[in-house]
Amino acid sequence: MARCHLPGWASSARVVWRPLYRPPFRQIQARCSSRKTATGSMTQLLERVHGSTQVYLDYVKSLNLPEPSYQHGDGLDPRQSLPPDVAEARESAIEATYELHHLLLGPLGLLFSCPGEQLFLLSLQYIYRYKIAPQIPIEGTIAFEELAQATNLNPKDLTRFLRVAISRHVFYEPRKGVVGHTAASKLLIDNPMVEAWLLNIAEEYWPAFTRTVDATEKWPGSEEPNETGYSLAFNTRMNPFDEISKDPRRRAQFIAAMRFSHFHPSYHLSHLLENYDFGIGECTIVDIGGSNGEVSTEIASRYPQIRCIVQDLPETIANWTTRVPVALQDRVTCMAHDFLTPQPVHGADIYLLRWILHDWSDKYCVKILRNLTPALKKGARVIVNDVCIPEPGELGPKADRDLRFMDIAMKAFNNARERDAETWRELFKEADERFRVVGITVPAGARMAIIEADWMGP
Repeated sequence: MARCHLPGWASSARVVWRPLYRPPFRQIQARCSSRKTATGSMTQLLERVHGSTQVYLDYVKSLNLPEPSYQHGDGLDPRQSLPPDVAEARESAIEATYELHHLLLGPLGLLFSCPGEQLFLLSLQYIYRYKIAPQIPIEGTIAFEELAQATNLNPKDLTRFLRVAISRHVFYEPRKGVVGHTAASKLLIDNPMVEAWLLNIAEEYWPAFTRTVDATEKWPGSEEPNETGYSLAFNTRMNPFDEISKDPRRRAQFIAAMRFSHFHPSYHLSHLLENYDFGIGECTIVDIGGSNGEVSTEIASRYPQIRCIVQDLPETIANWTTRVPVALQDRVTCMAHDFLTPQPVHGADIYLLRWILHDWSDKYCVKILRNLTPALKKGARVIVNDVCIPEPGELGPKADRDLRFMDIAMKAFNNARERDAETWRELFKEADERFRVVGITVPAGARMAIIEADWMGP
């Protein structure tokens, strides 16, 4: 199985290149205006909610769309980025309402509110398992009793699980005992990537979460991918990727979930292409763990002098020629290679690792980087395109929480992690003192940083 990416939300997009300014160890750019400004008194938060929401609502109305509602949604394409000022206002409103909600809960409420999300996920798993959503009319309603008969389910159980989802505006109950669709529940019908993403969390990750603390007791400080909460939950000593690959259904679901997670605009490949200068002269790029070659194809399309070599496991690069445009096949080639072994391509100009290292613990990331060193010529660049967590307090609490959740999910799954700037620099330093990190940039609107290291050795 190819080295895969864990949940987050990247697809291709095209705009204009912006040059990358590279002073040594520059400060990471802000991701959004949610940094630091989300906290405040209730009065300040209320003002922020009002002002920021109005900016977002004015934008929606400027598109001649109705005001967002649970029943009809917002009418926006989630794959398309909002204008920067609107995205900033929306994020500010989300952060402020998040903080206001928690202030209103009070200290005890903060602690006692923790079980809710997994129980909502449990409800969605039940709805998917028994294919309930397609049995509810797209327009109109159906009685719980009638729905139970159509799905051959116990009416009491059906009602209880549905009402958990209804409490989150997934379906609605216009009158007692009757259920209909909302904009969110309609996404549960004929939307296989949404289904794969949600069920992948429920079936692969959540069991791992429940045993992660046990794993820290059994294997203190382990960095091995088979000594985790996942290992205990599934009673396996295999790498989770390999364990999932044993079952074709689970493997297909995992891959679909990862593809779906990449559709979010903040993970678009455009953030790399528009904010890093790959050069105007002849250049060879080794795209390590490059999967089907989407990244290399985009780079080669933009830079006619660049040659890309895509490396991945043999089963991933099978049927390679069907995935790359014929016009680019002389400049985008493939090679079977496992990045846990020494790099076979010597003397390339750039070695690219896009969303690879966050799938591995520090121990294995150091090994991956060290495997490059015998192949590097002086001045070669190693480009890592991966998450870089800002310093504590730089993001608003909600945005920071989302990244911390990602980080601990990686821990539970295979002892991987998300990293901050200091950790990225330490990783290169531990791999070899001859690496020099010359820049870490997070483009506006992106979640993935561009981390550049030069090879200073012979």
